[in-house]
Amino acid sequence: MAQPLIHINRIWLSWLNRLVCRVMFRVTGVEPSPLPEKGPVLVVCDHSSLGDPLVLLASAGRHISFLMAQEIYASRFQWAYEAMDTIPVRRGRQDINAVRSMLQRLRDNQVVGLFPEGGLDNFRMEEGRPGIGYLALKTGAPIVPVSVVWAKKRSVTSIVRTLCIPCKAVVRYGSPLVFPQESKPDRTHIEEVTEQVMGAIQTLREGITANDGT
Repeated sequence: MAQPLIHINRIWLSWLNRLVCRVMFRVTGVEPSPLPEKGPVLVVCDHSSLGDPLVLLASAGRHISFLMAQEIYASRFQWAYEAMDTIPVRRGRQDINAVRSMLQRLRDNQVVGLFPEGGLDNFRMEEGRPGIGYLALKTGAPIVPVSVVWAKKRSVTSIVRTLCIPCKAVVRYGSPLVFPQESKPDRTHIEEVTEQVMGAIQTLREGITANDGT
């Protein structure tokens, strides 16, 4: 798709998404922006609804490029995923192309969004993928932990039902976590970083549950 058309599509898709999130999910932009104003950022969030990336895009204050399963990406809506700079990934294997795409976006001072649990489910701290630690250490990009809690259980199969059924979502952003950049991060350090990030997400989620009654 030609770049000017992609840019135009992103503008109106972003506007439409903010409208939907405000009306259907009661989510608006966070002020001040929870992300650093410029430079590379990794947004790492728990994942229990197809609406999670939508409310993050509506509230973060900067555009986020999310990973998406290749089989979902390659659909009739691929034009929209391309416009939103989504990164396709092959599930169940190490996808080197996806890793390279994420590294390049971070080197270009963009924002990359990850759901490290590897699927839609209730929060599972033990399932954090070590890729977040690798990306953070390799690039030096700060990690912003996030938790999204929905007032009711949401569909995990239909984006149409997700968009058409109103439901309050509470989004909480944590403070950026910064780790020294390493040219060749070792596995132990990668796992330590991942564990710290997942712990921060768990703390945010527990705070939402305790304070918002969701």
